[in-house]
Amino acid sequence: MGFMLGRGFDIDNRQDLVFTLLWMAVSFVSILVHELGHALVSQKLTRITPSIKLWAMGGLADSRTHLTREHRLKVVWAGPLAGLALFLVVLLMCCLIYGIEPGARIIGWLIYRPNINILNMEALSILREMNKGVFQLLWALVFVNFWWSLVNLLPVFPLDGGQIYACLESSERKVSQVGLITGAVCAAIGLVAFQSIFIGILFGYLAYQNYQRLQQISGGYR
Repeated sequence: MGFMLGRGFDIDNRQDLVFTLLWMAVSFVSILVHELGHALVSQKLTRITPSIKLWAMGGLADSRTHLTREHRLKVVWAGPLAGLALFLVVLLMCCLIYGIEPGARIIGWLIYRPNINILNMEALSILREMNKGVFQLLWALVFVNFWWSLVNLLPVFPLDGGQIYACLESSERKVSQVGLITGAVCAAIGLVAFQSIFIGILFGYLAYQNYQRLQQISGGYR
């Protein structure tokens, strides 16, 4: 999956290959950090060592024990917060290497690249002289750990946001309804606004999962 998302099927030269390998490495490390956030908090709360499984669409930290609602909330929140913490480390390193203001402006521009006004002359000069591999590494780290962490907080079960909502909402039906609607809207936005087949497929699949869950709940009258 990392190979596919890193445009591995469109490799035409050495730079494309470097970008794909960087993307795969950043994705692997970032997802592992995210799952370690879940796992370490779970271990601290339960004193039981959890397992971590990585698969095509992300990962799973299994605590191997029943968690109270309060503990589950803490464990679920820990994943996105670990990703955002890694993003802050990247921001700090960029500021230390390139200077506080230019570094912060570069990271801000990577978050929202269409807005060139974020950059000042010094930051723009650094970007122009930056090695392409370094730029691609920075972009991948920012994209995965900032945007994926935020997207993961959307109230679509089984994303972390959906699991947080499930901890706060007693009605499983409502959790699935919100997940179905949010997933469908995100799929439409991904296809129309961002012209991303991946986003469309991902959230379309999540919406369908919530639809199936809603059908099961309805069958069990919950």
